[in-house]
Amino acid sequence: MSDDNIKKYGEVCFTLLNGTYITGMDIPEGKYKLVAKHGCGDVYSSNEEMGINEYMEAETKIDDSDEDNQNATEFSNLVLKIGDKITIVDSLVLEFSSKNANLTQSIVRKEIGKEVTLKKGVYTCGKDFEIGIYDIVLVEDGGSIEIETDGVGNYANSYIFGPDYKDIKEIRNYDFEIEEKIHIYGKDLVIKLSPSKNNWLFDK
Repeated sequence: MSDDNIKKYGEVCFTLLNGTYITGMDIPEGKYKLVAKHGCGDVYSSNEEMGINEYMEAETKIDDSDEDNQNATEFSNLVLKIGDKITIVDSLVLEFSSKNANLTQSIVRKEIGKEVTLKKGVYTCGKDFEIGIYDIVLVEDGGSIEIETDGVGNYANSYIFGPDYKDIKEIRNYDFEIEEKIHIYGKDLVIKLSPSKNNWLFDK
């Protein structure tokens, strides 16, 4: 067996924010402990066995006087295998740690699309910007965006961007398809669509 085919394993610790991540492409395969470090929101994975589907919140923002609050701050023994997807929603920022992760990148992310800056208005994928996988980044001010996915009037995804604690600053790896529309609301809201890059950090 050549050195290129030998898997490398090691301890990792990193943080992820709003977005969808593919195991083996964006993050290493492994068994993880998750800790909410900032904000709140849902986190769910594509795998049912040893996966996750939880609403989590950073401990610093949990009201100790609210006895009914059962929001999770930590989650242990999440298993992610090559190809599994994990999605983080809203302002939640999670720390991922694993003692024995597979540090060999199995899938390389290729940049698809072209960077564009957008202000208030309606923009159509394939007409106003190229089809691709993008990071949606807050540039200025605040407001909301809605992404219409399945025809006129069907707003499947809505996001609040801004500087506040529960606001979104960035969404990573959003896969835009032909004819999807972005509705941008907010007088001075400016966002940037930047083609998602290969950000594998564990190959050294």
